[in-house]
Amino acid sequence: MPSASPLYANHCIEFAKPPLAMRLLPFYVRYVAYRFIYTVQSWEIMRREFGMVIILILSGLIFPFQVVGEGMGSVDPGVSDTPDWRIGDKWIYSGAFDPTGLVSGAGVQANVGKINGDATTTVNSISELLIDNVSTLVYYTTSSADFDKGGVEIDGYTGNLYIEYQVDEIVRVSDLATVKTDLSLDVKYVPYGISSLTEEIADITITTLNNPPKESYDFPLRNGETWITDYQSTTSWSGSSSYISPFPQPTTTASNTNWEITDIGKPVNNIGEQIGYGGCNASYELKSYDDNGTETSFKWYCPEVRNYAWSHTEEDIGLVIDFRLKQYLPAASSGVIGNTNPGYRNQAVNIETSTPITALNTPIEVWANVSDSSGSPQSGVDVELRYEAEDFSTSLTTGSNGSVWAIIDVGQTNDSSETTTDWASHGIIAKTSSMLGVRTITLDENIVGLDLVAAIERASILRNRSGKLTTLNSISGFNVLPGDELSIKLPVYNRGITTTVPTTVELFTPDEVKSVENLPALALYEQYIFEMSWTVPLDAQIENISIRWNADPNNLNPTDANQSNNLGTLPLFVGTLPTYVGQNMSAQTGVKILLDASQSYDQDGGEIRCEFNVPYDDGSRTIAHAIVNKQNCLLNWTWTDDGIYDVEVNVFDDESDFIESIMRIEIMNRAPEIEIKSQRSEVKVEHPVTLYVFANDSDSEDPWPGLVDVHWPQANCDEGYYTRICTTTAWEEGLNTFTAVATDDDGTTTFASIDIVFTNIAPHEVSLSMWDSNGDVIKAESQMTWRVFEDQEVELSARAEDSIDDIQDLTYEWSTGTITEGRESRIPIVWNQSGLQTIHVRAFDTEGEGSGWVERWVDVANQVPEVPELPDVMAVAEGQTISITGSYSDTISDYDDLIICWDLDPGADTNGVGSADDDCDVEGENLTWSWRNSGEYNIVFHVSDDDGARNSSTTTITVLNLPPIPRVKPVTGAIAGQTVVLDASATIDSPADIETLSVVWDIDCFTDSDGDGVLDNDADLIGIKAEHIFPSEGTWVISAIIWDEDVLNPAVKRIEVKVQSEDRTVAEELSISLIGDRANPFFQLIILAILMSIGVMVLKRLRPKPESVWDENIEIMQRPTNPPSFSDFAEEMASIPLPENGLPDGWTMDQWHHYGHQYDDSSENTTDEQGQMG
Repeated sequence: MPSASPLYANHCIEFAKPPLAMRLLPFYVRYVAYRFIYTVQSWEIMRREFGMVIILILSGLIFPFQVVGEGMGSVDPGVSDTPDWRIGDKWIYSGAFDPTGLVSGAGVQANVGKINGDATTTVNSISELLIDNVSTLVYYTTSSADFDKGGVEIDGYTGNLYIEYQVDEIVRVSDLATVKTDLSLDVKYVPYGISSLTEEIADITITTLNNPPKESYDFPLRNGETWITDYQSTTSWSGSSSYISPFPQPTTTASNTNWEITDIGKPVNNIGEQIGYGGCNASYELKSYDDNGTETSFKWYCPEVRNYAWSHTEEDIGLVIDFRLKQYLPAASSGVIGNTNPGYRNQAVNIETSTPITALNTPIEVWANVSDSSGSPQSGVDVELRYEAEDFSTSLTTGSNGSVWAIIDVGQTNDSSETTTDWASHGIIAKTSSMLGVRTITLDENIVGLDLVAAIERASILRNRSGKLTTLNSISGFNVLPGDELSIKLPVYNRGITTTVPTTVELFTPDEVKSVENLPALALYEQYIFEMSWTVPLDAQIENISIRWNADPNNLNPTDANQSNNLGTLPLFVGTLPTYVGQNMSAQTGVKILLDASQSYDQDGGEIRCEFNVPYDDGSRTIAHAIVNKQNCLLNWTWTDDGIYDVEVNVFDDESDFIESIMRIEIMNRAPEIEIKSQRSEVKVEHPVTLYVFANDSDSEDPWPGLVDVHWPQANCDEGYYTRICTTTAWEEGLNTFTAVATDDDGTTTFASIDIVFTNIAPHEVSLSMWDSNGDVIKAESQMTWRVFEDQEVELSARAEDSIDDIQDLTYEWSTGTITEGRESRIPIVWNQSGLQTIHVRAFDTEGEGSGWVERWVDVANQVPEVPELPDVMAVAEGQTISITGSYSDTISDYDDLIICWDLDPGADTNGVGSADDDCDVEGENLTWSWRNSGEYNIVFHVSDDDGARNSSTTTITVLNLPPIPRVKPVTGAIAGQTVVLDASATIDSPADIETLSVVWDIDCFTDSDGDGVLDNDADLIGIKAEHIFPSEGTWVISAIIWDEDVLNPAVKRIEVKVQSEDRTVAEELSISLIGDRANPFFQLIILAILMSIGVMVLKRLRPKPESVWDENIEIMQRPTNPPSFSDFAEEMASIPLPENGLPDGWTMDQWHHYGHQYDDSSENTTDEQGQMG
């Protein structure tokens, strides 16, 4: 088994999904751009177009710098074959995009800004799919991302954009060609960040099917190779969106893309920016070109991550798409560092072939080697070898060396990536249960041993024309002008299967300057590029010149199969810029203008064509541009809006050289048309009349009748200043002219007028007002009723409306009989009676037209009499007369009818009318009165008017009790045993109390006869006069205790009574001294002492120690300080019955028992009390 060729060492390179827009843009970009041209201003339509724009910008990134592989650490990747992917492999790309150019170029005001987001691509599964009736191994991958952007501005709206993005792809295993793509989008726009306004832009899926599968790579990859990819793409839409309706119909488009590997090394742009991934120093730059040789995209393929590291696409409509690798996370691998190192697979399947290139329909040997991460072979592994180009498949099991072997006939099937060096290239697949490997076999119908080729088809020139860099290639042609600075690349490669020996190459500039460079040894398809610079002379003539290079001029490789292709000639055509011939023009709006540049010509011969970049108003009041290509340089165009339009005319020649010129077109505005109509020509003054304006502008940007603003300079329309329907009136009688002004969208104005006759009207809208004496307005309350008081002086005002010519000469008639003239009428008025009153007024103009009576109501309220607080009165004694004068006031009309009274007992309703405090006990404002008993007496002074309104004031009179002044008649000649009279009738007190005094006598102030502990308060005798017999002679101290109703403050009079003894015998005196009422305590003590002495003597005989007879305490007598207990008068008090209503308020039973007779007497004598009224 041959060893692996170093030239074809297995570089594991990989491909993930190319950006969606690279596959879908050719169809739907044109669709959206077309729709945008006709966008109108409304938000509804703007949202629909915005929904389409969002679909275009999902994976874009603006990044205009050219990328070159010249970063530090750049390495030549050599030759790289198809990579193998595993289930679970994952790539993370960073992206950003700004679609403002795309949107604004379509005529929509937008400021989306750069949107950033990370997209993750994952290998989900490996399966078989039937493609062209051949069972084909494919990868199923998913790329997903969530994008969001705040502050997105669309036509004046600002909001947040949210995009859920997912791409599901089917990729062929053998060459990473894309079979099918499903793009799923869920797009939401939230104006102003208000979630309730969220707009569901789209929830759709766009499916693209490529037939044959689209080859973005032509493995194996080598620097300098070129190929053309031919395929058809079918696109269909599904899902739902209220803003994209209807969905575009399914379309099938034939496409071809020219690819070239233009550089190798580390992806870095010319300002030093790189990818986020730390590796990929040995990468390939692939560029794509359209059929005109214009670069449309580039990508950097990185073999170590088995996929692209940078993908960049620019569309000519202004959409730029860019993805850059951040992380690579391979499955079933070890030593992985996500952002710098892919590590190594834990197991691998490597394929070797007996030859990397072979003729058509020849058999080749194929080995599949299974090993672990250390390189040790793995035996007993089932391996399926597949060559799907010829529908070949076989199943084998590895031996002890870890290999399987088979012979495969390569056949002659072509592929979809056409090149100038081979017939086709197809992948051979070795598949186990968990992994696979791929190796590409190249088919060449003209296989040779060695063939050096000066590759004209791979040559390129970087042209610098006044700082503008343009790449020229075999597709675009090599056309230059005097002064162009050229950087020329001339490739040489070996088309044979054997390696060349080192030799030289001769290089010839167009002016035949020769240089010789060394050419190193070249292996199969290996290429070497020679670079040279040359500037086209400024005086160069129009001519065809060439650049030549000759490989191996000394024939150091004699086995070269075709030495004729060793010499390469790169044709250069030195021409001139075309000459523009055209003229500026002017016309009115709506007129078709022929833009004529057909007289332009190219001095170096050939045909010319023109590109017109026409500015115009797209209906949204913004300037849009239409780019129109014309082979005859003639273009008819009509402008609907006035202005000066600079049409950019680019005249191209056959060499794609062009000159930029400006054709200035002045479009003049047409004035609007206006007419006023009304259904009435005569109206009463101040009555409305409606005027209708019919206006149009033939050159308006809006649909017919166009955008025309109509305003009324003096009409004062109800609908406003700017209106086509004007409801207005006049304030004076006579003919009135109304004028309307129409202004179109260019500011041009047209005037129209109409005459209306206004006739007389009667006075109307009579308004009444009322002012008080201070000049303040009295506001009417409910039901237009004023509220005033009796006798309140007010002023009434009446004011009617009328036409200006009548309003100053109005006549007013009042229901009071008053008539006034003028703009306003004012009259004074007073109401003397309370209640609801009415007032009427009417107005007449000079023509006798009247307004009719206008009625208003006046609620005249009674003024309650005013009664100030009564003055404070000092306390008076019982029976003392006082005089009080009450104050009052009221309105004049009520003064003579006032009722003025005093209620002396507000607690009792003595007259049975009204309340208890409104009795009229005394009439008049003056009161003279006295009270017999002490206490506090409330009196009420009240005043009532003829409406029953009453006011009052209350005061309290304090009547003080006069304590009795005791007067006791002296007792003389008192003899023991004889009756004496104790007399206190001379006691002094108030007349009301003198008859009800209570008197008790304590006949012995040194004896506590009632046992209450007080010596001098005993009620031994009761009555103002009392009889008493002193039992013995001596001086007796007696006390008279006297009180009136104030029982707590009795008066006491103490006297001494000297009592003489009666004439008795000694025995009688002794007997009296010992016993009886007149017993002498002294003698009694002596006798008691004698008896006790005798008893002591007897006890001494009986007891050794007789006890003392002085152990008991002797009670000390004190002077009385309280009146005697009422119980002493039980018999007397029991005789007073309670009133029928029970015990009076505020009385106790003790008070009733003692003073009850006074209450009965006072109630009987109430009517007998005397008073005087001043």
